[in-house]
Amino acid sequence: MATFTVEQVAAKIQHTLVTPNASEEDIKRVCEECLTYGFDGAMIQPAWIPLAKKLLAGSKVKVCTAFGYPMGGATTFTKVAEARDVIAAGADEFDFMPNYGLFKSGRYDEFAQEIAAVVKAAEGRVVKIMLEFGMLNEEEKVKAATLAKEAGVTYLKNSSGWGQGGHATVEDIQLLRRIAGTETRVKASGGIRTFEDAVKILNAGAEMIGTSGSVKIVTGLGETSTVY
Repeated sequence: MATFTVEQVAAKIQHTLVTPNASEEDIKRVCEECLTYGFDGAMIQPAWIPLAKKLLAGSKVKVCTAFGYPMGGATTFTKVAEARDVIAAGADEFDFMPNYGLFKSGRYDEFAQEIAAVVKAAEGRVVKIMLEFGMLNEEEKVKAATLAKEAGVTYLKNSSGWGQGGHATVEDIQLLRRIAGTETRVKASGGIRTFEDAVKILNAGAEMIGTSGSVKIVTGLGETSTVY
């Protein structure tokens, strides 16, 4: 089992604040914490991208955002438009949720085509897919992750942390690692609240972690939000 320094763990965290009531001051705090602790990126709602871009200018911290969740049922046209919109606003990368209604209906071609359309709209930027393992059985987890990988996403992600997404488990991250192979990367999200949690998930095969408990993870101090 690999060991990690605090700095190494911090560099693999996308510091997340996507709650509906996050204020401008909250976003400023998240960006400042990213700079202070060396987090990989600030994960914020699309409306705050221009502010984060300004606050993080000249640093190595990425501006990250997410859309299409917690329901995933927006049309492909809408998701493609959102992808283009967040890129135009300055996002370096984004996470999105595919249409699980299509997946649960066995309409796998349409499920995969939507993912591929969003990847194409990203024009080479990092795309992470929220696989919401909490609503899938083991066979479905493998199927959804495989289709997403084949559609060209950069990262397979176990959960959005919202709704039925569920918490990251060692077993789920190991499953994603096996499917990802060497071509695709793995991001873990949901319930990662301590340094020990983070190390365990990284050793399971995650290459990035999304959490709102970032500061507590690297300092052992403070509280964590219930949303990741």
